[in-house]
Amino acid sequence: MKKKFLLSFHGDSTLVIKFGELIDNDTNQLVHSLIDKLEGDFISKSYILDIYPTFNNIVINYDNLLIDFEALRIEINKKILLYLEDYKPDLQRNNIIEIPVKYGGEYGPDLIDMSKELKISEDKIIDIHTESLYRIFMIGFMPGFPYLGGLDEKISFPRLSTHRISVPEGSVGIAGMQTGIYPFASPGGWNIIGRTEKILFDPKENPPALLRSGSSLRFISI
Repeated sequence: MKKKFLLSFHGDSTLVIKFGELIDNDTNQLVHSLIDKLEGDFISKSYILDIYPTFNNIVINYDNLLIDFEALRIEINKKILLYLEDYKPDLQRNNIIEIPVKYGGEYGPDLIDMSKELKISEDKIIDIHTESLYRIFMIGFMPGFPYLGGLDEKISFPRLSTHRISVPEGSVGIAGMQTGIYPFASPGGWNIIGRTEKILFDPKENPPALLRSGSSLRFISI
């Protein structure tokens, strides 16, 4: 497989493998497949501190007292070229997690405004939101917060002009072409259309996060 990538450094102990600017399922699937291979190869290497994905990049934190950037860059470059020679998308890799959601009313205060602006009924917005199968591109913003790809453009909606001081835990929101879930109460500017009682992050559990990047998610209206 021919796929362009770029290795660069950020700070004095972070290497980034960049696969372009495009945010899509194919690139994100490639990112997660390569992370699996890198984690397998580097699990015993003390100079690798962490490996994690973004939408279209792989970030590697390393100990610069044990290896310098150039040596790591050469090693990673060889491995990525080797991986890409045999890469095939694994369509069976993803499990599907279902998230039950109470939509509208006190649970989704922005649903009524979205309905008016989009000229789509609240019930239709809910139907569209629950019909899609979403890919968890990455976990970020706060522990357990999923950035989901796959939102139908018919219900895309811009962020709020004024952010809320506090968004309740479990709130399901839309911002632009993305939808996500707030694992904790926090400030936020996404349009809140519903709420789930699922616990997305529990430090007492192992792993603590319910959702894993690279998996798939479906919303269920209750």
